[in-house]
Amino acid sequence: MPLPTRDQMIGNALQEINRAYAALGDAADWLRSDWQPAGSSLTDAQAETRDRLQTAITEAKAAINRAKR
Repeated sequence: MPLPTRDQMIGNALQEINRAYAALGDAADWLRSDWQPAGSSLTDAQAETRDRLQTAITEAKAAINRAKR
């Protein structure tokens, strides 16, 4: 298989970065979703984990946006 051109290399990298950005959005959607049993609260540990993940997702998406500029 031949090596990619410079344009192909950058284009492919951007395509994968866009997929990663979309996957982070999907993960954020899961963290905002409802759970069973309906109306129940998260434990303190679960809420802390959710908050950490939401922060990490926000930071990662911001880093991707900076990289694409």
